[in-house]
Parts: sequence; C-alpha cells; structure tokens
Amino acid sequence: MNVFLRLVTEPVRARTWRETGHLLLGPFVAVACLVALAAMLYAAVASITVVGLVALAAVVTAARGIGAIERIRVRQLLGLTIAAPPARTRTRPGLTGWVRDALSDVTGWRCLLYAVIAVPFGVAQAYVVTLWWCLALVTATYPLWYRVMPVRDGHRFDEIELASFWHWYPDRWPYPLLMSVIGLGGLLAAPWLVHGFTALDRLRLRLLTIGARHDEQVRTLRRRRDNAVEQAGAHLRRIERDLHDGAQVRMVALAMELGRAREELEQGVDPHQAAIRVATAHEEAKQALVELRELARGIYPAVLTDLGLDGAVPALIARCPIPVTADIDLDTRPPAPVEATAYFCIGELLANLSKHSAATTGWVRVRRSGNHLRVQVGDDGIGGAAVHPTGGLTGLTDRVDSIGGSLTISSPMNGPTLITVELPCGS
Repeated sequence: MNVFLRLVTEPVRARTWRETGHLLLGPFVAVACLVALAAMLYAAVASITVVGLVALAAVVTAARGIGAIERIRVRQLLGLTIAAPPARTRTRPGLTGWVRDALSDVTGWRCLLYAVIAVPFGVAQAYVVTLWWCLALVTATYPLWYRVMPVRDGHRFDEIELASFWHWYPDRWPYPLLMSVIGLGGLLAAPWLVHGFTALDRLRLRLLTIGARHDEQVRTLRRRRDNAVEQAGAHLRRIERDLHDGAQVRMVALAMELGRAREELEQGVDPHQAAIRVATAHEEAKQALVELRELARGIYPAVLTDLGLDGAVPALIARCPIPVTADIDLDTRPPAPVEATAYFCIGELLANLSKHSAATTGWVRVRRSGNHLRVQVGDDGIGGAAVHPTGGLTGLTDRVDSIGGSLTISSPMNGPTLITVELPCGS
C-alpha cells in the first residue's frame, strides 16, 4: 500500500517539482557556461600574446562564478550544500604574479571542465523533461479536448502509416480513454525520470566538490597551526612575564642582600647584622624556588610525566575547594601531547568549576575509546557555561582544536553542566 501511495503521489510531491525546476534552469546555466567557454577558446587562441594570457587568466578566475551559481541553485532547489572552495590567495606580486596565480588555480579550471559538461547535459535534460511532462499532460487530458481537433477524411488526425495499418484512430472510443491511461502512466513515470536526471546531476556536481574537502582540510589545518603558534607565543610571553615579575625580582633582591652582607662582613660591621641579611637572602631564595616550581608546573607538571593522568588528575582534584570525584580508566597512556592537553583541560575546567559554577559536587571521567581519549568534567551547579571571546573556554577550545580534538558543552540554565573533550590519540 505504501508503495502504491508513493507511486500515485510522487507527481505532486514538492521534491519532484523542486528537482524539475532545477532541471529546467539547466539551459540558463548552459548559456553562462557557453559564454565562459567561448571566452576561453578566444583567450586560448590569443594566448600567444600577453593580452591573450591576461584574458585567459581572467576567464579562469571568472569561471569560479559558474561554481557559485551552481552551488546556489542546488542549495535552493535540491537542498544540497556544496562547500565553497577557499578564495584564491596571491602568492606573487604584480600583474604577472596575478596571471600566474590565476592560471595555476585548480578550482577555476575545474569549474571550466564542469562548464564543458554542463552545456549538453543542461540542454538535453531540460528538453527531455519538458517534452515528457507536456506530452504526458496533453495525453492524459486527451478525452477533454480531442473533439476540437480538425476533421480530415472523417478522422480528427492525419492518418499516419502505423495508424492506417492497424485501423486504429484515437478519435474513436474507447481509444481516447486508452490515450488518457497512457498519459496518466507518463505522468506517474515522469517523477522517476526527473529523479534519475537529478541523480546524474549530483554525480556531475562532484566536479565542483572534488578537492573541496581537501581544501577545507587545508583550511582547518592552517587554522589549527595558527592557533597553535598563537598559543605557543602567548605561553612563552606568560613565562617571560612570570620570570620577569616573579623569580627574577626575587633573584635580584637575593643578590642585593648577599652583596650588602658581604660588604658589611668586609668592613667589620656587626656580624649579627650580616646574618640578618643572609637570612633575608635565604628567604628570598626559597620564595624564588617556589615560584620556579609553580612556573615549571605550568609548563609541564612533573607528576604528569611520572604518574600520567592516573596520578596527576587526583592532584588537581585535591586543590579544588569543591568535592570532586574521579573515574579514570586507561589501559595504556596516551601520547604525551594528548596527555598534556587532557591534563590542562581538566585543570582549567576544575578552576572554572570552583569559581563560577556554585556547585556542591563535581566529577571527572576519563576514558579511552578506540582511537580517542574522552575527558568529561561535570558539576551540579547553576549551569550557563558558554564560550566567550575573552573566557577560559575559548583558550581550551583553541588548545583542543590545535591537535584535532573537539570540545562540547552541555550547560543549560540551572544546570547541570557537562563538558566533554574528545582527543585523537592514534591506534
């Protein structure tokens, strides 16, 4: 029954008419393709001159417009989203550089190849679909209008050889009814013809998507590289600032106190006063060591190197003022970059939990599933956690994205909050 209903209702479905509209627009796209191909042929012939090369470069650049038109058409009528290729980057200065960049633009040449195929396909498909729908509709309604046809030799149609041979004339009953049945069959079959042509178009549209995924991967990798470089620069600036404002200041104070103590001892001043200065220098040395340890912990904690996440995460939890439970189950240690990223993510998320969540309890769960390490940090607080341009979660997102991971936030108002970090860790 479902198959029968599908067969009967397919001609009036919105999908059928969207696809029909897509195919009927084919000749208009073909006109644009013809213009581009004619310009390309002219430029190719004239390319023996400098002006011809510039014209050919302009045609290759303009060919990207064909791809843009097709992406709009299939998005609006077929609901198919084709990723736009990245904008062509300038690698060489001046007009000569622009021409060389344009002629080496793979996307532009791919669009020209698409134009070559689009011209015959677009025209032929639109012609067949238009003819099929019109003939099927005319034939299905034949009993309503066949009597208005002019009469010739007693028949309303010219007697073609086949009709004369079989003595079958469509103006004699029940032949008009048979014609209507044939027309209805054509109307029922038309959607499947449209779907078939559209399927061919989808295959043809792959010319526009070839390399698009690769281009998107290149853009993603470039963005991750830029984020990683920016993070590394910010990390180095923070280390420099911490050294300058912390340990360096204390080391300077230490040197000054020791210098004064030496001068007092050399001048025979009261040794007790010199001992006080040495004691002060000793305290400065201990404080400098504490600050250096804190700085080293921020670079790469020793407990993580020695014990892995199994030992480092409980140490993070112990410093959190809110009760947090840990559930860590790792058969093997992940690679060092992944392990460090997971550690710093947990540390930042626990800091956010203690500062902003107003929670009474929290939990940390670490699992390795196949080629991914999953870290989850949750709490029963007020929720509302989100990525803000100046917030800590933005830095975490960049850190996770730099190694190909993902960060997902589930934090409705009134809680609970669950933040999941997925990190690739190989096989």
